[in-house]
Amino acid sequence: MAATQEYQCRHISAPQMPGWQNACWEKAPQCFLADTVTGGTPFLSTEVRLFRDDGQQALFARFLGEDDEVQATYRLHNECLYRQDVFEIFIGQTENPREYLEIEVSPYDLHFVAAVINDGKGIQLDLGHEIPGFETRTCLMRQDLKTASVWRIPYGIFGKPPFAGGCFYFNAYRIDHHGMRGRSLQALSATGKPDFHVPRAFIPLIFTP
Repeated sequence: MAATQEYQCRHISAPQMPGWQNACWEKAPQCFLADTVTGGTPFLSTEVRLFRDDGQQALFARFLGEDDEVQATYRLHNECLYRQDVFEIFIGQTENPREYLEIEVSPYDLHFVAAVINDGKGIQLDLGHEIPGFETRTCLMRQDLKTASVWRIPYGIFGKPPFAGGCFYFNAYRIDHHGMRGRSLQALSATGKPDFHVPRAFIPLIFTP
């Protein structure tokens, strides 16, 4: 699997909350998550696509993953979703950021949102960090053995909004559990170890026209 070096985040006009099958997703570049440690191809495939809609002032993401077993028992927002199945995006506004957002969504559409301070020696999480207007729709397709999760992230959460020609830095992740295979950690940009909090592995999210 080829390593992902950057992601071209295009401006695409979309419905306020597009369904996972909406045609707008086909206009966004397709990428696949790799094994977090090795960068190899994981047992289950996970596709991720992102775009922005400057008219809506929102960033959109869609995860689409093969999923033959769901392990997710949490039922409250900001519980420890990362201990079970979850999709995640970490996003900061500078290269190798010391401060960034950690955003997670479970198969049952629960949210975990934290502002992270990572000085390379330890991690501080502000769990009181809210995202007004953050919307998600996650669909479990048990017959097809797939899970789709669509996110709408308003620009207002960022200190400076995305703009054409600008750039943020991010990584996208998935944690998947299976009774026989155990835990699988996936990343858009491999971190080289079983840890997602590796800002130097974040890649440019380039806001193209």
